[in-house]
Amino acid sequence: MRPRWRSGWLNTNKSQANIDDASKMPKIYWMMGYNVREGMGEEYQKFLASKAFKKVCADIEKESGMKYIETYGTVLPGSNDPGSYDCYDFWELPNRAALDKVGGPAAAKLAEMSYKFVEPRPSKSVLVRKASDVRIIWEPKK
Repeated sequence: MRPRWRSGWLNTNKSQANIDDASKMPKIYWMMGYNVREGMGEEYQKFLASKAFKKVCADIEKESGMKYIETYGTVLPGSNDPGSYDCYDFWELPNRAALDKVGGPAAAKLAEMSYKFVEPRPSKSVLVRKASDVRIIWEPKK
């Protein structure tokens, strides 16, 4: 039988009942994939290194608790994979509730600042944890 991965705030190898301090809970990472507009790659790299970008990311962390880790560029995409994107942003979340808090003024400012660089089409968002922090649930025998 194949294991099914199941993650979540309560579904970790570390029992929540044994953790009094939320900062000791396993980290959650939000990975968001998207494409950069054609011809904007170098300018986008400069934007990501700018003080303005770093400041708005710090403001998002103050508002929501979400910490910007880095933006990664795709080096080897899957061939003809419609799920491959040019870039992936990684954010560290203290918990899933941070996603509810990320709609503040700083996030709106980041969206406004990024608009000229990012293609206006659907992107992909995924929440992940380290494999060691995810409990594996085995499918029941039939």
